[in-house]
Amino acid sequence: MSRDARSRVILGAGIPIAALLFLGLLILAFSRILLAVPVTLAPWVALLFATNILVGCALAAMIPSRRGFTFLISVLVATIVIGGVVGVVVGERPVHSLVEEDEHVVGEAPKENAPSLSDEPVPAEGEGPAEKPPPKPGGGGGAPVPIAAQSFAFKVSELSLPAETPSVIAFDNQDQGVPHNVSIYTSQGGDPLFEGEIVTGPAKIGYQIPQMAAGEYFFQCDVHPTTMTGTVTVA
Repeated sequence: MSRDARSRVILGAGIPIAALLFLGLLILAFSRILLAVPVTLAPWVALLFATNILVGCALAAMIPSRRGFTFLISVLVATIVIGGVVGVVVGERPVHSLVEEDEHVVGEAPKENAPSLSDEPVPAEGEGPAEKPPPKPGGGGGAPVPIAAQSFAFKVSELSLPAETPSVIAFDNQDQGVPHNVSIYTSQGGDPLFEGEIVTGPAKIGYQIPQMAAGEYFFQCDVHPTTMTGTVTVA
């Protein structure tokens, strides 16, 4: 095969591969930008970049010289790549801010539901102190049901809980610096039956599950509801 033929073959195979890698890099960089800005600003940032690309392509088509066209495309690409690098350094702000708000709400819930001293019965004159009811069992269904999270995934996709009795789910979040939880719903996208506290790994927590009727249910991590899911069988 002659040198010219080899060059044509290499160019024919190399150009599409290089273009594919280049587009993948731009998409990755642009996604880092959108994940770094606040949720409310992300659509406007995407619209601004799309407008710049359209205007830049229109100007590039109107510039007669190849040097001006190359300079314009380089500026557009450099803007996206530099923005992506800044996005990686800043981090995914929207996810962490959402988790902080959820943890704040979870932390305040016990204060709102805490019983006041006035709710305790006052013994009648001449009677001894009123007897307090025995504490409710934490895991009436037997041993805690274990479930762990690692690498943004649950290690099990099916849970079995006893029917008509309280139970305990022993959750082990093994992802360093990543928030997860376990919540139970009537079905995927249905009504919540139990919403577990969000914990940042590595951390362990025991969820006190109230008694549930026999049936099939759905569980998920509320921070990653599209990738961390499973089914709950109550029997």
